[in-house]
Amino acid sequence: MVHPNQAAFTEGLHYVLRSWSALKLAVEQDWGGPDSEEKREWMAETLVEYFGANAKRLDEFDVEDILVQIMSDEFHTDLEDGSAYAVAKHLVSMFNQCIHGDFSEVAKLREKVASRSNQSAGQSANNDEDSEDDDDDSEAGDEVIDFASKFQRILVTLAANPVLLSFQDDAMDVEEPSAPQEPQGPIIDEDGFELVTKGRRRR
Repeated sequence: MVHPNQAAFTEGLHYVLRSWSALKLAVEQDWGGPDSEEKREWMAETLVEYFGANAKRLDEFDVEDILVQIMSDEFHTDLEDGSAYAVAKHLVSMFNQCIHGDFSEVAKLREKVASRSNQSAGQSANNDEDSEDDDDDSEAGDEVIDFASKFQRILVTLAANPVLLSFQDDAMDVEEPSAPQEPQGPIIDEDGFELVTKGRRRR
């Protein structure tokens, strides 16, 4: 079963990726080929696994490098607008919230998507005469439904293939340094003489 923290982060990550203009354009224009949509879903799964396995040593620049590499290798897109870093920073911040049970950012993203869907539905009702607008609004609504179904499939996949590090509240705990050993008393040999020992040099 997928941990609630992981499920929330996975949901939020999908919202972030789908709102990323560079990736959205790459998928819409099939820059990654006919399976561009599947590549975006694979990208999401890869990122979730990476965050789970590197929870204690996440770095925004490392995540940015991954995003840039995937966009280049899979979508033949060279990013020069700085958007990859903005996305990386957003994801790292949201991850740090989710592993401590704070899903407020995910809720905001969910509300934003729902609001956009409602606005599209309202425009569709007020513009029945414009068939082109109707098609655009219908596509927006279909996108929300499509996301929900794919999100569920990804959760099933993650449940069957758990990440290396659980998305639990203590995922970011740092190991406490071991307490220094107490100095041993003098060592006496069998003849009653005290042995002199050399202390370890500090580096």
